[in-house]
Amino acid sequence: MTTSAHLDASPTSVLPGEEARIPLEIRNSGNVVEAYGFEVLGPAARWSVVEPASISLYPDTAGQVELVVRPPRDTTVPPGELTYGVRVLPQEQPQHQTVPEGVLHIRPYADFGAELSPRMGTGRGGATFQAAIDNRGNYPVSVALSGKDAGELLKFKLPTGATVVDPGRAAFVKVPVKPKRLLWRGTPVTHVFQVHAVPAAGPEGAPEVPPVALDGTLLQRPVISPGLLRALLLLFLVLALLAGLWFGLLRPVVRSAAKEAVKEPVKAAQSHAAEAKKEAEKAKENGSGGGGGGKPGPNASPSPSVSVKPGEGPGPQPQANLFASRLTASAPAGGTDSATYKVPDDKVLRLTDLVLENPQGDTGTVTISVGGKPLLAPALENFREQDFHWASAILAGPKQEITVTITCRTVGRPPSGPVPTRCSTAALFSGTLE
Repeated sequence: MTTSAHLDASPTSVLPGEEARIPLEIRNSGNVVEAYGFEVLGPAARWSVVEPASISLYPDTAGQVELVVRPPRDTTVPPGELTYGVRVLPQEQPQHQTVPEGVLHIRPYADFGAELSPRMGTGRGGATFQAAIDNRGNYPVSVALSGKDAGELLKFKLPTGATVVDPGRAAFVKVPVKPKRLLWRGTPVTHVFQVHAVPAAGPEGAPEVPPVALDGTLLQRPVISPGLLRALLLLFLVLALLAGLWFGLLRPVVRSAAKEAVKEPVKAAQSHAAEAKKEAEKAKENGSGGGGGGKPGPNASPSPSVSVKPGEGPGPQPQANLFASRLTASAPAGGTDSATYKVPDDKVLRLTDLVLENPQGDTGTVTISVGGKPLLAPALENFREQDFHWASAILAGPKQEITVTITCRTVGRPPSGPVPTRCSTAALFSGTLE
């Protein structure tokens, strides 16, 4: 054989996103000048090249080139051993080609993140949050969740086992948070807490991943609100007033009317009974055999019923004007765009509901601002549609602006329809405009 090639037999370690150079030695044992080309074989071919791309050798001489390996920092490049080959192609005598083989050791890397939404929840008996766990590394991550608050006044209903997130995926875990004691009345109480996302150790050679602390707030509202207490007191007063009217005025009138209604029928019945008794005594004195009894008097007629119709209560109170608006923003990859709604001069917007839409599956961020202050900034890749509800409305005063800003990193690819060229998101917000 006139051509021989040799690669380093020991495995070469490389971290995705970095570069490794592997020497390749070629020897021309023939008797003619030979030019050699190269072709990388195996899964590493798409991110590997040979430098220089060709080499010429005189008879009975040797030369050296380098195999340059550049695996991308991408979740599609898993860690582990990877076999590759380099085909050495002689130009003059192609039948003498050879394929030396080598082994690459792809090292693991971690890129882990987590986010809690919403940041603030409200409720009398607690609220449910959601932890979004994002794995942008190249190996599966096992994450355990735990919750803690400073005063130990809250209970966290978290999964007992760890959550496994595959590379390039995101997992969503519900985090119910409840106060240990109910707040029956008074002012709302704010509980600040943290949810810790602790990744387990990765495969051999993987870097240690620090835990992530997710900050959250629970606004505990009283069971009996001041408005409900006033309504109950008002209801009690109305019931007491109605009871006073019944026992003080209506009941005596009804009894008097009933007595007057049955007075005359009772007198008539007594008169008929007396006449019948006289006839019976007269017949007995005359010795008549058959006692002709008179007909019994008519029964007393039942007392007439008196129906009292209570007065009608106060009519429904007028409601505030309902309001809803939709803002849409789109931007190319790497760009930013925003859409704005401005509150009228003499109005106040009470924002209670918000729905975010990401129909294309874009990646990037969308920021919701009220009066120039950011309210929410979730990552687009964590949702297709997400809604937020606030029991305590968020106020936007006259002339203040509600702004939706999209920062596009990668345009999504819907499963059907034309391929879009811009990221697109929409925000539907509603409440009352007073």
